[in-house]
Amino acid sequence: MNSKVLKNRFYDDLQNANQFAELENILLSESNLPGPRANLEIADTFANAFASSMVTSEAWNLILKWIDQTGADAPINTPCEFLPFCALQAMGAYFYYAELTRKQIILEKCQAAMNDDRWRMREAAAMALQRIGEREFNVIQSLFDSIALQANPLEKRAFVATLAHPPLLKEPSHVLYALQLSEQILDEITAGQVNYIAEDYRVLSKGLEYAVSLFVERAPEAGFALLAKFAGSGDKRIQKIVKSNLGKARLAKKFSQEVEQIQRLLNG
Repeated sequence: MNSKVLKNRFYDDLQNANQFAELENILLSESNLPGPRANLEIADTFANAFASSMVTSEAWNLILKWIDQTGADAPINTPCEFLPFCALQAMGAYFYYAELTRKQIILEKCQAAMNDDRWRMREAAAMALQRIGEREFNVIQSLFDSIALQANPLEKRAFVATLAHPPLLKEPSHVLYALQLSEQILDEITAGQVNYIAEDYRVLSKGLEYAVSLFVERAPEAGFALLAKFAGSGDKRIQKIVKSNLGKARLAKKFSQEVEQIQRLLNG
């Protein structure tokens, strides 16, 4: 067993179902909700307790119960929302160790959370998938590829938010995949292939407005070629995304010449 798990403050409680009520109370009381920022540190610690093959059936059923709490059961920006938020990240931590049936359930829960009305649950989906991708990038790539053509804006946003994670971008092939997927999404926006609900499109656009710059930073030749392709678009939505990425310090400071060239295309 991983020594880090042994030291986790939640590990012992998760071995004993009689402790679950107390564990739930701890998470609720330390959630920092309502408030602008949930307690990400305690959520991370809780999730790490599941990074083990020694997850009991009772602990698995506990996070299943929590993750199935809807917005009516666990409204946005309330302590109750923190339980499914933590549970989904725990599923991401557990994925590598889980047997096949549970792996499939975890991926289904992640995809469902991509579409949750609660923005924290959408964030939890990306965070869970990042945990999965750090160990098995092929799993998240296969998931994204399997639903990409039918994906709605919130799912597309989950793709780029997941990939905009520095540990996933250490491998050049992962960066090129992120750029390829971003290009596909931008092409679809340009072509008007999807009827976007205004709020869902806003969420997707916000994700693209920062994520693409992370990919470009790590593969500048391919990345700036992508930005150049879309800078000449007459679509103001696309131009906004390109301009926002150019304004990120990671590009503006390190690649000033390339940024200026793309800006000229935008202004042309």
